[in-house]
Amino acid sequence: MVLDDRQKQVGKDNYADAMRLTRRQMLTGALAVPTATGMYFGYEHMEGGPVKAALIGTGNQGCYAHIGQSNPEFVKFVAFSDIRPSNIARGRQYFRDKYGPEAQSIRHYDSYEEMIDKEEEVELVVIALPLFLHAPATSYALKKGKHVLCEKLMAGTVQECKEMVRAGDEAQRFLAIGHQRHYSYMYANALSIIEQKILGDIRHIRAYWHRNQTINPATGVPGAEGAEMGKFDSWYPGIPAEDSNVDFKKFGYDSIEQLVRWRVDTRTGGGLMVELGSHQLDACSIFLKHALPKAVHGTGVISFFKNDRQVPDHVFLIYEYDKKDNDAVVMYSSISTNTFEGYGEQVMGTKGTLILNSEAEAYLFAENADKNTRISWAEARVSRPAAASGSTRQWGGAVTVADTLSSRGYREEQEHLAWLIRNVKQPDGNPEHMPRCHGRVALSDAVVTLVSNLAMKHERRVAFKPEWFDPASDAVPETDPDVIGKA
Repeated sequence: MVLDDRQKQVGKDNYADAMRLTRRQMLTGALAVPTATGMYFGYEHMEGGPVKAALIGTGNQGCYAHIGQSNPEFVKFVAFSDIRPSNIARGRQYFRDKYGPEAQSIRHYDSYEEMIDKEEEVELVVIALPLFLHAPATSYALKKGKHVLCEKLMAGTVQECKEMVRAGDEAQRFLAIGHQRHYSYMYANALSIIEQKILGDIRHIRAYWHRNQTINPATGVPGAEGAEMGKFDSWYPGIPAEDSNVDFKKFGYDSIEQLVRWRVDTRTGGGLMVELGSHQLDACSIFLKHALPKAVHGTGVISFFKNDRQVPDHVFLIYEYDKKDNDAVVMYSSISTNTFEGYGEQVMGTKGTLILNSEAEAYLFAENADKNTRISWAEARVSRPAAASGSTRQWGGAVTVADTLSSRGYREEQEHLAWLIRNVKQPDGNPEHMPRCHGRVALSDAVVTLVSNLAMKHERRVAFKPEWFDPASDAVPETDPDVIGKA
């Protein structure tokens, strides 16, 4: 949807009005201090000191999301592991920026197993590795008695995801997966609007993540010479000179190229749906009352790049939901050659439309109304109930802090897990004493994402089966004849 500046402002005003966010509230609201906002997600100040943590992987996600967004009052990194000199140097810099001179004491290891074995004081292991290493690293840490926060997607196969859930159960340790939108204030507020029926009945969601990986960043020119070979593709970077001598085979890689460009290799990564689509399918699930899709079909193609990339550079999928629950259809697209729309979700109901743009802006419009005209609100507006400490299903109120509109949830997911480790100690059977995206929630997200890839690979409509979502069942889509065809 294309909106001019006036329409964007009207949409923002409608959204703010729905959430009762006035300028005064945003500046002086009761939740205007960062420590108080944690109460919204069910945790408060840490007592007993920060949780001591070790980080596995100091690539883009490890540095930006887990070092850069961390709160030292809740999580203190004491060790890290990575095998690439370029990543090690970058991680060191992020640690210096976060801790100052104290960063000198943070210990580095090549082997994450050695780190976990030697660092007895570590309580939490944060995993930001390539997809194919999520399951072995998580299971190893859990079996050694550590709590785990593993980046999304949970793992590369449904079988591995189920094994991770079981490992957490057996170890009696918290397992959280980094679908951080479960801790996003923007998405919590969006859910409030949906639950208050301001949009009416939702029958369609359009989600998209559109990037242009052909643009030369030095000139801004798209489709420049070398683009087809991935010269400007962030997932296909050059090999840093300092990484050229890494013993990649020792750590499970077939080549140095696979180590550096793991996202475009089907053995080590999962492509657009794993890296981007999984976030938005997770959000759609939240909007549709955590309903699971009935079926998916779509297409994925390598339509632009002419290098050794193995994963699609364009994907288009349609998700059907059961009539008894939502009778909704979700359409998803992720492309690599055009960035006009950016990324976001359009939630369309019988009474209105909610647009979430780039996890930073929200626009609300009434159905059958001029987009240049503010909504005239009735007395019954969205309420703001007390903060809930349970699952995302219980989100109901708006947080009246300007910062909450831009928080992506990385900091909050770490803080909540640290608070649980310090105060609850271990899973106790109480669903309110669990991370918002614990293993079973993440398993559902992974099934939807991984089956999406299978539907595109085998070029067929795939109906989801309940047993795929059950960690106690050995049934998985990767070996199901209805998915891969009969031998």
